[in-house]
Amino acid sequence: MKRQNNMKKIIILTLAALALFGCAVRYSVKKGYDFTKIKRIAVCDFSGSYSFANSGDVVADEFVLQMLEKGYNVIERNKVNLLIRERNLDSTDYSKLGKLLGVDAILTGSVSKYAEDAGRTVYSTDANGNARTEIAMSRAVVGVSARLIDVNTGEIIWTARNDDEAFDISNAVTFVVAGLLDSFKTIKLQ
Repeated sequence: MKRQNNMKKIIILTLAALALFGCAVRYSVKKGYDFTKIKRIAVCDFSGSYSFANSGDVVADEFVLQMLEKGYNVIERNKVNLLIRERNLDSTDYSKLGKLLGVDAILTGSVSKYAEDAGRTVYSTDANGNARTEIAMSRAVVGVSARLIDVNTGEIIWTARNDDEAFDISNAVTFVVAGLLDSFKTIKLQ
């Protein structure tokens, strides 16, 4: 019984440590920029991590999801990609993209980390040495850099970087994107 309580304490402390130490968002904004003029944002592709080819898609989709949940006016990412292909545009021609999509800013970035451990199994035993509790633990790490670009000037007006970890890759992506979007509060976007 004592070992089970110890195991519960270890799990709680691990979760608390992940919550406290995994959320250090670094960001910078263009000084003097009027963020109130940003009304519509297009989320473009994020370049993926070498370790997982679709990681950029997963992160970009999470940005769309969380931005919509927060009430931002977001242009569908697939619409952006289709327009780039149809018009044979360069994805860095922000002025043309902005005019064609009717957006004020473009969000893009890259995935620098995207890894998930296979997991570990932790056992506890009773007083007789018999296995009592089995806990499967895994660790996922995600790192993302993001940029918000003014379509009229092509200037980066906000940039941020966040690394986070969780017990699975899906939650790690969710935590990273939520941390990045939380820094929008400081620029009073929306």
